[in-house]
Amino acid sequence: MEDKHLYRETQWDVSAEESRAHHGLVAIGFAVLAVLVIAFCIWTFGGRGGAAWEFEADDSLPIMTVRSTGGNANTLAVPGDYWYPCDEFVQLQLSGGSIPGEEIERVTYDATFKTLTVKLKDQGDVPTTMDIALTEWRLEPPSGVAVSEVEHVKIVYQDGSTNGIAKADGLAE
Repeated sequence: MEDKHLYRETQWDVSAEESRAHHGLVAIGFAVLAVLVIAFCIWTFGGRGGAAWEFEADDSLPIMTVRSTGGNANTLAVPGDYWYPCDEFVQLQLSGGSIPGEEIERVTYDATFKTLTVKLKDQGDVPTTMDIALTEWRLEPPSGVAVSEVEHVKIVYQDGSTNGIAKADGLAE
């Protein structure tokens, strides 16, 4: 009888060791998966990588225009988020409430996708106004990057959502 009991304890001990080994392999698998997911996110969303651009709000810049469609094709100055390439910088127009206003945290460029990514500052839970204020930004490339290389601009908003914005047709005179 004692031999039978000893066998059960030994069998249980082996199973416990196998279980610990299995849990260890599962933990290693999850760690590898986490590293791959982080690498994918950095590669996909740019992270802090890419060429960093200088930026500043510039009230002297004109607002942007777009061509209307339909029978009455006019060029209109419009509110909204737009971008436009100038000779030595990219002009960015951000539309939002005058309080607290839109502020940029960082601007990076991904040469692979020819995309300029603008991350807005998270201003926290502050009161906002319902008016529309346009803020014109001057985005200046680092040396070695030409403005003409930019084909897309995307905005990363405070809540983490991302939106590609349209290129304006021109600047108001």
